Amino acid sequence: MNYRILFWLLPGLLSACTPDTPATEQPTQDPAAVGTVEAPTDAAADTLATLHWESEMCTYTGRYDTRKYTAQQLTDTHDLLRGGQLSTSATVFRPEDIAKLSVDTLEAEYTKVLAHIKGLQPVPDAPWRELKRRKLQEINDQYRATKLTILGYANPSLLVNSTYPAACKTYVRGLAANNDSMIIASWQQLVREQQKNNSIPESLQEQFQQEATAPNWHEYAQVALISFGWWNCVNKTIRSAEPTEKMYRQYEQLFVHVESECEDVD
Repeated sequence: MNYRILFWLLPGLLSACTPDTPATEQPTQDPAAVGTVEAPTDAAADTLATLHWESEMCTYTGRYDTRKYTAQQLTDTHDLLRGGQLSTSATVFRPEDIAKLSVDTLEAEYTKVLAHIKGLQPVPDAPWRELKRRKLQEINDQYRATKLTILGYANPSLLVNSTYPAACKTYVRGLAANNDSMIIASWQQLVREQQKNNSIPESLQEQFQQEATAPNWHEYAQVALISFGWWNCVNKTIRSAEPTEKMYRQYEQLFVHVESECEDVD
């Protein structure tokens, strides 16, 4: 036998038995059959955590990426949105309530709220740093105006000598001067202003006439001129940090997914 001829034929026979496509190569898959969103890997899922928070009407559950934010940062950011205002009042509706106003109560609340807001560590993005700055500014504005107003019931000259706008001081100049005719004139002018926004304007004039002829009319004048004249004017100078609807949406956008359950409103 001619072994040399067999040697040269053997590679050709082996080649004829080998498939064109390697065994390890997979058929090409149609992208349309797969979809546009890939399922997250177990590693990606492990980076998500859950946070719960509430509003007046709704309960929220959010999933967030722990590689971007911490639970404390998100909680502190929500605290900035929802809190940071003083509740101690500087106004009263009845003369007998003037004595209940307390600078000590205001001081204690101011110290507590200020320390809380200062200690918050929100998400370190520009909108939340700015919100914190504005919250601290608002708290200080509220404190200053509230304290001065409380003290002003006993000493109206403090209000007149303050740095607040002259338009606010017109309501209390008579009280500071202890001038009865000026007090009555300022009071009557305030009533006229209030009548413009009242559906029953004549009722305000009747109330004024009754209170202005009462034995303790001076205390009624204090209530009207300081609580409604002076305070409503000064309150407009407080630089508010009230969050907008846009900021609440920005907060939700910090999460990968948010679900909410809200109470039905009749």
